[in-house]
Order: sequence, then structure tokens, then C-alpha cells
Amino acid sequence: MATTRTQTVLLTWEMGGGQGHLVRLGAIGRRLAEQGHRLVVACRDVPAARARFEDWPCHPIPSLEPSPPPYPHAASLAEVLHNIGFDCRDKLNKLCAGWDRLAEEVRPDAVVMDFSPTALLAFQGHPARRVLIDNGYSHPTLTCPMPSLRPWQARYEDMQQRIEDRLLREVNACLADRGQAPLGFLAELFGRADDIHLMTVAELDHSGPKDHVHYRGYLTLGGNPPEWPARRGRARVLVVLKPFAGIDRLLAGLLARNLDILAVIPGLDDASQSALRRLPGLALIDGWLDLRQAARQADGVLCAGGDSVGIVLLQGTPACVLAYFPEQRLTGLRAEATGAALLVPQHASQEQILDRVEQVVDDDGLRRQAGRFAAAYRNLDPEQELQAIAQSITGAMNPAPVSRR
Repeated sequence: MATTRTQTVLLTWEMGGGQGHLVRLGAIGRRLAEQGHRLVVACRDVPAARARFEDWPCHPIPSLEPSPPPYPHAASLAEVLHNIGFDCRDKLNKLCAGWDRLAEEVRPDAVVMDFSPTALLAFQGHPARRVLIDNGYSHPTLTCPMPSLRPWQARYEDMQQRIEDRLLREVNACLADRGQAPLGFLAELFGRADDIHLMTVAELDHSGPKDHVHYRGYLTLGGNPPEWPARRGRARVLVVLKPFAGIDRLLAGLLARNLDILAVIPGLDDASQSALRRLPGLALIDGWLDLRQAARQADGVLCAGGDSVGIVLLQGTPACVLAYFPEQRLTGLRAEATGAALLVPQHASQEQILDRVEQVVDDDGLRRQAGRFAAAYRNLDPEQELQAIAQSITGAMNPAPVSRR
């Protein structure tokens, strides 16, 4: 039954870099605010949250004294959890006590958690509705042991099992202290929520597909219409990357292969911007670009991974993925498996990158597969999905998870 009473919703972001977590939570929070609900934020980057959400109270998350992580290059979510204190009952009790104090102050009716495992643990047994938001990377399959976050590296199952067994003992001790039922295996914690929404599609879920979640696709972020350079080359390529050493040469190399370039490179230094703006056949975008529209107008896209890959493929445009981080590489592997994208090999030379981009532009098979992929999701409406998330948070609607394929 739908509810119309005003609710207090706590939005949490505990782990992960970049501002994508705040973008996701912000879109959901604004929809809830439009419906008259009260929003409160608890996150790892309070200044960024306050700058983005001026009307919402923002709190720091409970935390421990910083120390070097035991697993700086975590190969599994269990190692990630170990790094933040899941290896010690006392640490977990301290973190949970911090969440308890925040809950007492905020008194939320619902808690929306983006990569917030200690919040998820602390709110077990709490009367607030628990809703998870993720993209699949930090929401594992409910298996033991949990999937690898680096499947291209050797996997030592016995070591991973020992790590999970140790963490399970400590987590269950914490749950017992809090009067809550124990977990049968570590990943079970991620299933103990009232609703789970993954902002991706099943084929691009890092460890999916999963049958206990809602796949919601990608948020509508708007942006300015693309302004392509005057036609000179044989094809158009959209480039969405972060700055790195050699990116100027890479863009010049694409131009040399008779391609017109529309480039979005936030954070590019002034000298590089000045040099690139002089190159005929290249348009450098300063502001927020309408990625969907630009992708539909492109013959191929070069991007780093993340949500960009899924958004591009859903426009029927093939993609070349140049991953910087393991999460992006996982996305690239999943995208490549659809037959609509290519992943640049690790440590590839500039010539190899250029060859991959050309293949994406020229390969009719990749384009046909991208078209099939987009057609399969033609009814996926970002606005409807956002509304469904908002309704599930307030308890107005709680449908069973459904696969989109």
C-alpha cells in the first residue's frame, strides 16, 4: 500500500572513490525531496556532500583510526572488508555504536546505503527500512567464497576461504552482541536488506547476473548537446577519459587515422587544453555533456569504464574500454563478453590502443551486436526506474526482483 506521510531518509556512502556515489544518491534523494521527504546524508566526503546538497544535513560516517590496509590491492570483497575492520569484533562494535548514535539523532524511517557495509551491519534489527544501491562491483553474489575482484589474476580459494571464515566469526560475534541472528556465510550480510537496486544491467554486473536484485539501468544525468567538429574524417569517435601522460599524443593519433573526435577530459591541464584546441577535427568539451545523445551520434566510443560503457552500449554504439582501475577492467571484460565492445589489453602501446579504436569503428559485427544489445533494453526508462527506487525506499512499492532480459 502506498504511503503519503513524510519520512526521514538517511543516505550513506562509506567506501569507494570518486563522486559517482554522491551522484547516484543525489538523484535518488532529490526525487524523494520532491515527494516531501526529509533527507540526511552520512558519507566519507562531507565537504563534497555539503557542496552538492546544500539543503540536506551532512554527517561524517563512523570511522576508526587510519592504518595501512592489510590488503592494499584487494582481490575480493572479503579483503576489502578486512581492510575496514571486519577482522575484529571490537572494531565492528565501535563502528556500529557510531551508527547507533547517528540513528538516534536522525531517527530515519529508511536508510539508503551506497557501498556502506558497516552501516548495513549496524542497521540489522533496526526498525528503519534498509535499501542498498550499488553498481554490482561491491555487491557480491550470495556465495561462499565471494567472487574475485581481479579474475585475471591467480585465485587462491583456500586463502580466500580462510579470510572469510575469520571475518565471519568476528561479524557473528558482533551480531550476537547486538542480539541479531548469525550469518551462515559472509556474503549473506549483503542479502539482509529490504530491497537492492543495482544501477547497471545484468550483462554488465561485475559479478552477476544475480536473481535477488533489481537491475535499474543508468540514471538520466542530462547535460549539454554535443557540438562535433566540422566533418573531416571518415568516422566520428567520442572520447570520455581522465587525463593521463600521453593523452595528447593519443588524441593526435586518432586524428591521424582520419577520425573526427569529440573529447570529454575533465581535469585536463591548461597547456594540454590549449594545444588540443588548435587541432582541426577535434572538439574539446568543457561542461557536462549529454552522453546518451553524443553516443548515438558517434560511430564508436573510447571510454574508461564505469557507467559510461553501459550508457553507450544502450544507445547501440560499440565501445572501446581503456580501463585505469580494476573495477573498470571488470566492466570492460563484461562489456567485451556482450560482443559489442573491446577491452584494451593491460600495458597496451599507443598503437595497440589506436588499433582497437579503429576496430570498434570499422567492425560491422560489433555495431550489429551493440544494436541488438540496445534493442533488448529499449523499454528501460531511467525515469520510471528512478521512481520505482523512490517508491521502494518509502515502502510504497516492493516488487519482487525481476531480470530485464
